[in-house]
Amino acid sequence: MDGKTLRDIYEYDLIPDVDTQNILDEWFNSIMNKEVDQLTVADVCRMLRQKICSVVAIGKAIEFLDKDPFIGELYEGQLMLTLYNAKEKYLCKRYDDIEPLLEKSALLSRNHVWESEYEKFDYIQTLEAFAKKIRDSKEN
Repeated sequence: MDGKTLRDIYEYDLIPDVDTQNILDEWFNSIMNKEVDQLTVADVCRMLRQKICSVVAIGKAIEFLDKDPFIGELYEGQLMLTLYNAKEKYLCKRYDDIEPLLEKSALLSRNHVWESEYEKFDYIQTLEAFAKKIRDSKEN
């Protein structure tokens, strides 16, 4: 995938005649012209929420979270929560990569200085739910 844009990887067409009022269409066209290494946390969060290019988005999210488990576009922990809600069809294929990330994140969260108690609570709840989702999938 090196050197290829998302448009090349997924063979998507750009949205023609984008209305400047439609921010989502503009964003879609902009990410289609990006290479995987050019994607930002904001791009990955939106890709996961919109369920667009999920395989690439999940891989990039794991990469970002490995470097900073608390990273987010708007608040701490946002990427982890967004990844948890990603398209399950593709997410489950990366559980073996995500599981150690969850363990590392749980350990680091104990000493992390949070901007708010709500963000801390939400993050820990997400880690626990994610771990449970993975355990349940292995039992079935």
